[in-house]
Amino acid sequence: MGSDKPTPEQARQRVEAVRHITEAHRILSKLREEAEKHPAPREAVSEAVQKLEMALAILSVKTGGML
Repeated sequence: MGSDKPTPEQARQRVEAVRHITEAHRILSKLREEAEKHPAPREAVSEAVQKLEMALAILSVKTGGML
């Protein structure tokens, strides 16, 4: 049986994924705030942001919950 410890490359990839997910979440949060200021596309943008946040949460779980 192999070790559960990630290789240095796997660890680097996880750190990179966490950085990207964290930045995407920050951008999505800012986008949601901006969408609230504009009535026309608010619902569509809000729904898109919500779906992307759910996808990011799933990705977070699949990458070991590193967030």
